[in-house]
Amino acid sequence: MNKTFEQIFAEMQAAKDSNPLLSGLNSTSRVSIWKMIFDVVAWSIFNFMQVANFHLQEIRDLIAIQKVFNLRRYRSEALRFQYGFDLQNESDQFKLTFEDNGADVIATDEQIEASKIVKYAACNRVIDNGRAKIVMKIAPQNLDDVFSPEIMSAFAKYIEEISPAGDHVTIINYLPDMLKFAFKVKYDPMVLKADGMNILTAKFPVQEAIQTFLQNLPFNGELSVQRLEAVMLAVDGVEDLQTLQIQSKWIDPGQNGYGFYQPVNMSVIPASGRFKVEDFTGLQYIV
Repeated sequence: MNKTFEQIFAEMQAAKDSNPLLSGLNSTSRVSIWKMIFDVVAWSIFNFMQVANFHLQEIRDLIAIQKVFNLRRYRSEALRFQYGFDLQNESDQFKLTFEDNGADVIATDEQIEASKIVKYAACNRVIDNGRAKIVMKIAPQNLDDVFSPEIMSAFAKYIEEISPAGDHVTIINYLPDMLKFAFKVKYDPMVLKADGMNILTAKFPVQEAIQTFLQNLPFNGELSVQRLEAVMLAVDGVEDLQTLQIQSKWIDPGQNGYGFYQPVNMSVIPASGRFKVEDFTGLQYIV
């Protein structure tokens, strides 16, 4: 509803001209009856559109200031972050312009998309010493990487500006949790070699199945030992399986790096949001 008065009047005149029954309305005088009527009607429609637009903007403003922050919105806000762009004054929307040689330049779609560097995010509410806080885990496109201190400084400032006053948000930007395991894999020597290589494809299907299983876990998803075993048992050439041990370790800020391996009994959620296999030496193949 953004038509000008002239556009509305022109549309009305075009409709008149296309109707043979109104062919008699052909006076070119500026004060002809039909033009004066069209003027009144066009101005009425134009003013109605203006009022409707003002009303729509008022509703949008009310919705904007009454948005409720929940875990889903915290996640969507993290994914919406644009590195290199500032927020508009008194708004949670990003400026889509930047200064270059003293002039304001409109960002291209490619620049805007490239600035959205947070590709994975998950949020949880936890109680720490009797105080509720939001734990936000984030990761870049390459899940083996973490964000630089410069990026984290910008992201933390962004979250501070858009989050409600009083919310305590802890941002997790850790390297992947390391997964270590020991399995006895009973294999079919007609399909697999003693080192787990498929005779026909020269690939290592058990290793590939484990990697695929971890890649298909949702970010911050729970690793189920039983489901991992089921994936391995489904590999062609695997006849049976014995789980000897599964362990994981994660970044421990108190130790300035990874902590010690801890046993995984039934399931575990990664502290960083994702897992990485340190090596596959724990796969022992037996006939």
